Amino acid sequence: MNNEILATISKLLLGVWYFTESESPFKAADWGKITPSALLQKIAIHYNADPSDLKQIDQAAFFDSLISNVDKADAPMVENAGKIATWYTFLKQKLSNITVVRVEGASRIPVLIVGYLPDGTCIMIETFAIET
Repeated sequence: MNNEILATISKLLLGVWYFTESESPFKAADWGKITPSALLQKIAIHYNADPSDLKQIDQAAFFDSLISNVDKADAPMVENAGKIATWYTFLKQKLSNITVVRVEGASRIPVLIVGYLPDGTCIMIETFAIET
């Protein structure tokens, strides 16, 4: 079941981009059974970051900005926003405790979307923001 959900998320992410100063793809991974209370520590260790560099973002506001703040005349951006809306809907149906975390402190900023499957498995979706 977990592999099927991860495979579906990965399929929904194909051709989807996170646009900042450049564009970055999204990649999904199974982070195993890590508790929500231990998640930020694992992220800090994984990215060699100080815990103070982790910034949690409201997931609804994050996705709303990706879906709604697009130039309606830019067909590729509108298509990308539609794909993001589709996988966000899927994430909300399959995952609980969805959190968005930015690992700040450099011009290449990991942006992580994490959530939990019913069995406690953590799914992490990673992309990068470029901000100079």
